Amino acid sequence: MRFAEKLIKLMHECGLNQQRLARLAEVSDSEVSRIVTGKSYPGLENAFKLARAVNVSLDYLADDALDEDPMSGVPRPAAPTSSVITDLPEAEREILEIARSIGYKRTARILEDVRILGYEAAVGRLLQTMRPTIEVGDGSRPASNSSQSGPQTGRKMG
Repeated sequence: MRFAEKLIKLMHECGLNQQRLARLAEVSDSEVSRIVTGKSYPGLENAFKLARAVNVSLDYLADDALDEDPMSGVPRPAAPTSSVITDLPEAEREILEIARSIGYKRTARILEDVRILGYEAAVGRLLQTMRPTIEVGDGSRPASNSSQSGPQTGRKMG
């Protein structure tokens, strides 16, 4: 896997977009954009900052032959926190934690559905799935006599 592919995967796992990664790693937004799109490779200093920001070794991130971090079993300090994340309002931090817990694919699916449907329709569907369903014939209306209202069959033809 290439540097850019690994970085994108790790960004998603950490719940970071390009701008937040750039702030967390203290690398310019444009540099992160060029790296993620594969237009350039970072210098050593920026590669090290990016690896620290997503909490992996520089060896893993830079070596295309490695498919997993050789340091993954070694305890390391948590990825540095940034004022970008810690300065978020409580509700947004909670949403970020939920997104991390359900994973990138599910989060992306939910966000895509909201984008396509629009906020009101997406929330309506969510709330609709949470409401109890009322069954037809729940006793609120008397049942009709089907022998009187149904089609007549078995008539003699004359």
